[in-house]
Amino acid sequence: MKTRLEKFKTKNAKGVLSLLAGNTIAQVIMLIGGLALARLYGPDASGIYNGFLGFVAILSILTTLRLENIFVLSKSSKAIRNLFTTLLLLSTIVTVVFFLGYAVVEQIFSLKTSLFIVFLSCIAGLFTAWNNIQNSLFTKYKFFKSISTGFVINALFSVLFQFVFYAMGYKETGLIYGTIFGTVLSCAYYFSITKNRFTTIDFGLAKQTISQNKEIIKYTLPSESLNAIANNLMTILMLFYFTKEDAGFFGNASKVLVVPLVLLSNSMSKVFFQKSAGMIDHRAHQLYDLSKKVILYNVGAIAVFLLVMNFVGIFILEWILGPDWKGLHIMTWILSFWILCRSALNPIQQIVVVIKKNHYALYFNIYLVFITILTCVIGGLNKNILLTLSLYSFFAGIGYLVQLYFVMRELKRYKS
Repeated sequence: MKTRLEKFKTKNAKGVLSLLAGNTIAQVIMLIGGLALARLYGPDASGIYNGFLGFVAILSILTTLRLENIFVLSKSSKAIRNLFTTLLLLSTIVTVVFFLGYAVVEQIFSLKTSLFIVFLSCIAGLFTAWNNIQNSLFTKYKFFKSISTGFVINALFSVLFQFVFYAMGYKETGLIYGTIFGTVLSCAYYFSITKNRFTTIDFGLAKQTISQNKEIIKYTLPSESLNAIANNLMTILMLFYFTKEDAGFFGNASKVLVVPLVLLSNSMSKVFFQKSAGMIDHRAHQLYDLSKKVILYNVGAIAVFLLVMNFVGIFILEWILGPDWKGLHIMTWILSFWILCRSALNPIQQIVVVIKKNHYALYFNIYLVFITILTCVIGGLNKNILLTLSLYSFFAGIGYLVQLYFVMRELKRYKS
């Protein structure tokens, strides 16, 4: 008979492998399909698409207020079910209010943005928010295979419909329409599993559940909102300071580098978050060593990838994409420092929620938003996108390392 500890380790190992498998398949689909799509659509359409993705990422965070993190921390099944239904309603209301508010501001100040693209971003953002809510619920109950399957559905149908819409003549918006279809279908799959989790909303219980996790509201909400803004603001600002082509180049360069980071970090972080939340009460002294192992594994894997990509892969990629994408290798070299530093923190970033040091992430994300805006302004005034990316890569990378230092220092106190 296996001991309880051995069963725990086995189940979590299977969870990592399941998420890793789903993420791998999804990212391979997105990568191979994305190469062909980038060649078809070109840099300009890719620039608009990256701006759309930036809006979606930011909206999906803001509309849920990141309250789905409470699922993993809460011990009450009734409270979790109630909060789950509450968040689905809350995200819908916030999305509608955001779009109406944006439409009013657009009419008053003439922001020179496409209101139709913003509307499409709101649709995709809402369904992405619903996916995030359900993924957190699945993480709580260790339904890692369901999360994995959803990743694959999203990637497969997004790419498929992107090809279909290009064939139908949607040369600028086909990428956007395809992503919306893939996101909606993956969300429908998740709802087929969670449909029995709905309950009549008890707002009093929801308020009580949230108040018991004040750290989420005080630090995690603003922190992760700022992080989403910082990580996606660059592509949006590039459409203001530079050209659609520049935004397309940056989007594809960062996508090529972020793929393995997402592949490894997201799979590990969900399981690590759930496991660390269970360890904090009885085996907190083991968190430092566990975190260190996760960091070393992730950084080592990403470092090998960056070397192969920058010396060999990127030149093959430029040849595949065609003459419109020549010069992509310069951007991947510049952004590699940022990616390597980020890989050290990403898989354990939610540990700050567990050890109630959310303010570490908040301070860092304030810094990251400031750096993003400052570097875009400096590069924009000098009309030099490479200057913007060089400054951003260096200062953002240093920021990740500083936050990692403070997190590990705190975990070392638990060890002693």
